[in-house]
Amino acid sequence: MTTIRRLLVPTDGSEGALRAAAVAGDFARALDAHVLILLVLGDELVMPHAWGPGDYPANAPWGKLSIEQVRADIERQAWEKALPDTIAALGELDQSPDISIVWGRPAAEIARHAKEQAVDLIVIGSHGRTGLKRALLGSVSHAVANDAPCPVTIVR
Repeated sequence: MTTIRRLLVPTDGSEGALRAAAVAGDFARALDAHVLILLVLGDELVMPHAWGPGDYPANAPWGKLSIEQVRADIERQAWEKALPDTIAALGELDQSPDISIVWGRPAAEIARHAKEQAVDLIVIGSHGRTGLKRALLGSVSHAVANDAPCPVTIVR
């Protein structure tokens, strides 16, 4: 049997991700494992923030922000909301989780991060999409399960 010492919890701050974090926290306490939190931000988030609210072209300050500034603002928002919620959902742990934010395609970045960090188990939430929605929007959790270098637990 494989010893589980490092758990990866991908998060986007959604209810599914927070349920997965709660399960990962239970696993971490039971197995005395260390938790790594990963938030993958996609480039599709940049354009709406760059344009800002309202009509294009955006008024200041939105229209004057560089891509790097927009990305920094998105990351700041993640640090203020999604990550604290995920940490809270984990519950009390013996050691603080490692936190990483990366840009890219979620499934690919989660699998890459798991390999690079020698993760023993990924605990990921599912949005619960079925049928047409799943066919059109895809399923990050199932893509991760297919590409991950380690076992994956999908929490619904």
